[in-house]
Amino acid sequence: MKKIKKILSLIFITTPLFLFAKGGNVLSTLEQDFNTQITEAGSSIASIIQTFTMVIGILWLIVMLITAYLNMEMIKNHAKSLFGAGVLIGIIYGLASKFA
Repeated sequence: MKKIKKILSLIFITTPLFLFAKGGNVLSTLEQDFNTQITEAGSSIASIIQTFTMVIGILWLIVMLITAYLNMEMIKNHAKSLFGAGVLIGIIYGLASKFA
């Protein structure tokens, strides 16, 4: 009986080595998988933001060109805000491309 108990306790003690790839840290593996998933999700979101910003930027340019063609005086009156909006679109696009 003692021999069987000794064998069972030895198997019980060494079971984690067989279950978790010979002593590999399970938490480390989970952490790596979690970090990979978060990185992929963040990259996808940044790519979506970058695409959206590009579309808004192109539409902004088209609207400004049409406005300049039809009413140049309005463009002259609001030049600072129009330039600022263009710079803001560029900054958002640049930040999104850094993370994409």
